[in-house]
Order: sequence, then C-alpha cells, then structure tokens
Amino acid sequence: MSTDDQMSVEDRVRAATRAGASLINDVRPLDAPAPVRLRRRPGPGKRRWASWGGPLAAAAAVAAIALTLVAVRQGGSPAPATTGTGTAAPTAIPRYYVEPTYDIHAQRSGPLIVGDDRTGKAIATIAPPSGLAFNYAVATAEDETFVVEASVPTTPYGAPPFTWFLLRVTPGGARPYQLTRLPVRLPGNETYSRAFAVSPDGRELAVESSPGGAKAKPVTTVGIYSVATGVQLRAWTAPRQVMTELAAGHTLSWLRGGRQLAFNAATGPANRTQLRTLDVTGTGTDLIADSRAVFTADRPGMSSCRSLQVTPDGGTAICSTGVGPDPRSGPGCANGGLAFIAFSLTSSSQPGRVLYQYRGACADAESFTLWTDASGSAIIGMTRINTASRGEKNTFTVGVITGGRFRPLDIAKSVPADGYADLTF
Repeated sequence: MSTDDQMSVEDRVRAATRAGASLINDVRPLDAPAPVRLRRRPGPGKRRWASWGGPLAAAAAVAAIALTLVAVRQGGSPAPATTGTGTAAPTAIPRYYVEPTYDIHAQRSGPLIVGDDRTGKAIATIAPPSGLAFNYAVATAEDETFVVEASVPTTPYGAPPFTWFLLRVTPGGARPYQLTRLPVRLPGNETYSRAFAVSPDGRELAVESSPGGAKAKPVTTVGIYSVATGVQLRAWTAPRQVMTELAAGHTLSWLRGGRQLAFNAATGPANRTQLRTLDVTGTGTDLIADSRAVFTADRPGMSSCRSLQVTPDGGTAICSTGVGPDPRSGPGCANGGLAFIAFSLTSSSQPGRVLYQYRGACADAESFTLWTDASGSAIIGMTRINTASRGEKNTFTVGVITGGRFRPLDIAKSVPADGYADLTF
C-alpha cells in the first residue's frame, strides 16, 4: 500500500475519473476448454448460481452503473453461438478488469487479480492486507481505477469492520498497481456492507448496509460518505430489508450526473421487484418514500430475469435471463430463452428489445450483465451454460455484445471460469 503520494485521495480519484475507456479492436476468440465444474462461493453479496429445482425468481438486482468495473475470474470457455444480422462496430469497452478470487477448497478468499482483456494476461495479483479478505470491486469513470471492498475474513461470511481501498492500475509501469486505504467507516461495530458504488466525480461512496447481531432489526440504510474524509454526508433508511440481492453486490449504482442513485427493492403487497431512483439532493431520509419506481418487473418476459441493470443515462433496464430444466418455466435455450433484453424506462408501452439470444442445447443456463455503456448499445455479458442432462457440465463465457453478436473477451487463465459473474470492468 502506498501512502507517499503528494496528491490527496480525493484529488487522485477526481483526476482518475476524467479519463475515458480505451477502444476495443479485434477480440481474439476463446479456445474451447474442458468443461469447468461450478464452485460455489459463499458470503453475503457473493454471486450464487441458481438451484433450478423450483420456479425461476422474478427480476433481480440492479447492477453497477456508470462506474462499472468488473471483478474477474477467468479460465477460458467457448463462446455461445451468435445470432442477429447487425455488424459490431468498434465500441468504447473497458480494457482492464479485477476479480476478488475465492479458494473453494480452502474455504477462504484469495488474491485480487487485475487483468487486460486485450492481451489475455494478468497485470497484477494482489494479496489482501493482513487480517482482511477482498470481497468486491467497482469501477470508477477511468478504466484503470477501481474501489475495492475488504472485510475481516470469516467462514463462510466476511465480518465487520468493512474497509475500502482505492486501486490504481499502471500497466507497464515499474509498479503495476497502487492500493490506498480510504477513510470510510460504517457506523456501529456490527454493520454489514451489502453493496456500494462510487459517484461519477469520484468524491462520494454510496453504501447499502444493515446491522448484524442476533438482536438486530432488519433495517436497510443507504449512506453517502466522503471519499476524502470518510464522513457520512447523507443517509436514508427503510424499516426492513427492502433491497433485493439476487445479483448481490451490484444492487446500487449512480446515474450519470451524480444526482441520483438507482437500486431495486421488493415492495408492495406482492413484493414485486421494482427499480427505483433516489434524488440525493433532496431533503428526506426515507429510502422508499423519497425514491420513485421507474420500472416494475411485471412485464412479459421478466419472469426469468437473473439480473436487472440500469444504463448510466437512466433510460434503459437490461434484463439478463436464465433457463431452467423444467420446460414449464419458460422457453429453453434452443428457443432463445437465454438472452439479454433491453427495456425502455421512458416508455412502458415499448416491448423489450433483444440484444442477444443464445440458441443451442442446454439443460439449464443463466446470464449476467457485467458492464453497459451509457445507453445499452454495447454491453459486456457473461453466460453459464450447463449441457449435462443430469448433474453439471458448465461452460462459462464473457464477451462484448453489440449488434446482436457476442464477441468473446480474452480473460487471464488465472481467473477461475466459475467466477466470471463476479468480474468488474
């Protein structure tokens, strides 16, 4: 960890967010590896693969937005067959990603891997600071800067206090990375972080949290903290755990402009999943009363959503679907049941727009959106496809989706394939 910078933490983050992402050129296809058996990673907020024995869950969590970064674990897997007739033009795609790894055999967190999706190589492998374990990462507006969360390592869940670090990647430099502890601290001794996101200007960290302990009330708090000083600037609460966490770790995000936070909540008599926005410049402190619903997961085609992500411009929600083994749960893979679908948030009458559909054999499958550009014209998606009629024979793929086509990204072999859903770009 470096502390000898002449710039303040706030200045570094602010400077970092001024840069844009690099352009992606030709993406080298991934070689087809042997199938990888799924390793489940425990912990609140860790991505859990579905058990498809019951009905599919309704639409899920809001994923990280304008500041998308990806936690990566890759080991290479075959690309899904592409459909659509559009041509994929070069798009501003993040080049660097991070992945907090987890050793399923040792039941403990591993190092943070930083990779380059153009070269397919790992830039750095970062051991966690003494007494801590890495949990998640989110991206800032710059492709080479991330914020990483860590906590006290316990099995199977991390424990308070939670700590955040600014990670600056310097490819080709004498020091490939710089890790600086941020002063943000959650109130209370047993408060758990559930999700977090960095404001577009890099000055504020929004954290969803809830109290721990046997006697703790299930309260949801969203607080905004100064990155430079760690001081809590604002806070909103709800009297129960209202924020859904199907795609945990990505349930909170900032919209472009830094005036609104987006999150998803289970509200109403039927506990329908709603996508809601909160004006952080308002005067209220009630998370539900002071936010407004912009999308409710009750449209046709939403029942199989595995994640629901908002574009930075706030105009589109991207549903990443799943396919169960029971044919009554919806269309199977061969009929295009595994898909990425964009829903307009400005016109409820518009049907969903299919960004990509996989059409091939599977026993069950699911997908996640890992990154999206401002309007959803280009996204980075991840798929898990199980081709075994009994048991698991999973293949995992990460790629850029534009014009109806899926172009695999080249992920470092040191990133476990079963962790692709945790990639932060």
